Amino acid sequence: MRVIRGETFAELYEHTLSSLIFDPEYITAPRGQKIKEITNCALVLEDPTQNLFINDVRSVPLKYLAGELLWYFSERNDLKFISKFSSFWKKIANEDGTCNSAYGNLIFTGKEKSQFYWAYSKLVEDKDTRQSIMHFNKPEHQYEGNKDFVCTLIGTFQIRKNKLNFTIDMRSNDVFFGLTFDLPFFTMLQQQMLKHLKETKYPDLELGTYTHIAHSLHLYERDLKTVESMLEETFRTSSTPKIEKNLVNVYGKTSNSLLSIIEAIETNKFCFESDDFQERWLYENATNEA
Repeated sequence: MRVIRGETFAELYEHTLSSLIFDPEYITAPRGQKIKEITNCALVLEDPTQNLFINDVRSVPLKYLAGELLWYFSERNDLKFISKFSSFWKKIANEDGTCNSAYGNLIFTGKEKSQFYWAYSKLVEDKDTRQSIMHFNKPEHQYEGNKDFVCTLIGTFQIRKNKLNFTIDMRSNDVFFGLTFDLPFFTMLQQQMLKHLKETKYPDLELGTYTHIAHSLHLYERDLKTVESMLEETFRTSSTPKIEKNLVNVYGKTSNSLLSIIEAIETNKFCFESDDFQERWLYENATNEA
């Protein structure tokens, strides 16, 4: 297993891109699309709050990221909302207008207990538990003709040395588009879990590392030139806002303030007012026309 580490996502991402460009493990072509690939690769982020990067060639597209974060944290899986931010989802949506890879819908909803609540409750019951897990890819996703076979397999929380660590295990991850949106969401999820645990059970708990394991970490041939240009420029650190107000409660239910942002966007009433930096960041980036 190849392990790549970084204090910030900017540092980690630069090292990851360099590894794929200059030292790939394989060159393969799944579905006829040529890729450079590293299998069973672990990316370790030492500071999960530093979960964005800025690069003069290509930074994380904040408009789409904000839209995806709103979609995930609102428990939704509908094409109608996420297609406002990217037409990509229209290509892989189900006939009923739903999307399988709506990560929030997968972990924040449930007939009895959500995956998020299960993970939270296990940590509350036993600080040293090994059962605080969330399933993303599920047996019902295994059907012929599925255009959206969920990439994320499982998420695991652990408290060790009084720090909350989080590991995501993925069957496949494209570093150019997928990773740049997946890592910000998962690190925000880790920060949200930490906030709940500090408020309800472990007031002195600290944030640990975020580990991102991909069984196929890859870069498509079509993106090679852009990545080569990115590597000629500096990667500077950036971050999503610190979670000071809950996006979801311990059961995975969306906060009213987050629902208000979504309502403002859906009704084209671009007058959402809030003094909270986190809420303004999500709203302003999601509605940015640039």
